[in-house]
Amino acid sequence: MPGEEASEEKDKSIQHTAALSFGFICLIIGIPLWWKTTEVYRVNLPYSDIADLSNTKFQFTIDIDVVNLEKSWTDKDLTDLSKLLKANLADDRKVGAIFPKYRVAVRQAAEQQSSDVTSLKTLAALDEYFHGEESSVNKYLIVLMPVNNAVVKQTTIGNYRAVYLPAGKRDLKTVSAEVTEILHNVLVREDALLKSFQNFLGAREPKDKASMRSLSYHQGYDILFTLVNPQPDILDIDWSIKEAVEAYLSPMVKQLSDYINLDIKSQMLFFTGLRRKPHKDKKNSGFYYEETDLPHTINPLEANLGSHASNNPMLNFIVYVPSRDQHPLHIVLKNGEKVKTNSFLSPQWGGIVVQNLPSPPPNSSLPVRVTVDMKTLMEVFLTQLRLLMDFNIQVKKDLQVREVGNDVIREWELDNWLRKKCLENLATSISTLQSLTALLEGISNIVIQDDIGQQVENAVTGIKEAHRHLSSGQIARAFTQSRKALASSEKAFFDPSLLELLYFPEDQKFAIYIPLFLPIGLPILGSLFKAIKWIKSKRKQEPKTE
Repeated sequence: MPGEEASEEKDKSIQHTAALSFGFICLIIGIPLWWKTTEVYRVNLPYSDIADLSNTKFQFTIDIDVVNLEKSWTDKDLTDLSKLLKANLADDRKVGAIFPKYRVAVRQAAEQQSSDVTSLKTLAALDEYFHGEESSVNKYLIVLMPVNNAVVKQTTIGNYRAVYLPAGKRDLKTVSAEVTEILHNVLVREDALLKSFQNFLGAREPKDKASMRSLSYHQGYDILFTLVNPQPDILDIDWSIKEAVEAYLSPMVKQLSDYINLDIKSQMLFFTGLRRKPHKDKKNSGFYYEETDLPHTINPLEANLGSHASNNPMLNFIVYVPSRDQHPLHIVLKNGEKVKTNSFLSPQWGGIVVQNLPSPPPNSSLPVRVTVDMKTLMEVFLTQLRLLMDFNIQVKKDLQVREVGNDVIREWELDNWLRKKCLENLATSISTLQSLTALLEGISNIVIQDDIGQQVENAVTGIKEAHRHLSSGQIARAFTQSRKALASSEKAFFDPSLLELLYFPEDQKFAIYIPLFLPIGLPILGSLFKAIKWIKSKRKQEPKTE
């Protein structure tokens, strides 16, 4: 029956053509469309630039200007001194990731300068004179004082950026060696900079006491002054904290206003104490805490300081007035000697001062009004604050340093702090960016939005700009760029969209896709196979034409 065979053949043709059409739509249109619509958006990141950052050597430039006031030294002597200094300060320390470059200039003082210096009678006047004449950021002045000067008897570092060195009859090598040592170990502190940079970059090196004690850089710090009075019914304490902060701490806030924000608050706590029971001093009818007791006094007291609703680190400075049953209370060292300031410092937390105020006289009406010596108290707190913020620099005993005075921070200390924090910020930014790229390369299906890519670009640009400014000796601009790089790198790394837990691992995707595509894919593939087989058979049945 030819009609039935033709009809059956036509039905098969329609079925196989439909199968081919459906397979074509699924394979050629459907799968690419599904692949494109489910594609993970990942903005391009500068992976090669980030990888190269770990091999970057950061050079920081320091300008040295040597001014000679010793008339017995000739121009030839100064030329020889210049050669010696340049040789001692040569770039032979390029063994680490950072290294200094010193630009040295040696000259005779002008006649007017020599005349003016002769008339100055105090170190403060001498320091103020050269501060007005020569001072600029990251430029250090080495003043070779004449033998007959009455102001400088030993090598002295001023409050600004000048070092006063009595030249006298010293030979050139001795002067050059002393200047080199002061630059390496005090004004620049190369070894400390290198160690700090490597630690922040991720090196597992033992930290010194200064680095464990001080805070890492943050854009702002909250400072809380607290007066703890366990017995306000006996002592009515006046501590004038507002006036003390204005008089002693405002200069420091002003000095650092371009670099960090200091938010200062104060409070008073009543009817609370240190809880740790002190030891009875049988000899002197008093009480004392040993060094081992001090850590146990902080935790109970900290619980009463109140909540800290801020993203900035908190520094606590506490004045503790002992209760009458623990009066007087002292802090003693291991050798039994009393601590002169009767205070102690807790690394990266703050400090506590025990203030022994006089007991009320007999038969006096309570509470008795007493006043805290804020000058002595603030001197202790400022010293502790300098330690916590890494402004305290140890110098050798044979080197004199002018008293810091009302400015709290010396200009050369601020330069050193900027240089160190800049390098620490750069190291942290590099480490953060490399951790971010390792995360993104390890998990290929994490979405990388445009804003994250922009933050990464900003961080890389900030690091490069900071490097450029460091090389040219502009440490303030370098610090600003390092701060931007740190903020951008951390914002990119801690973006909520980059949480690994938001994404399925690649192997678990099969458990999702197989139940979806297998029931659809097998019939389609089977139909395509039959359709192709049918087409081949039809071609074989067609008569060959000669």
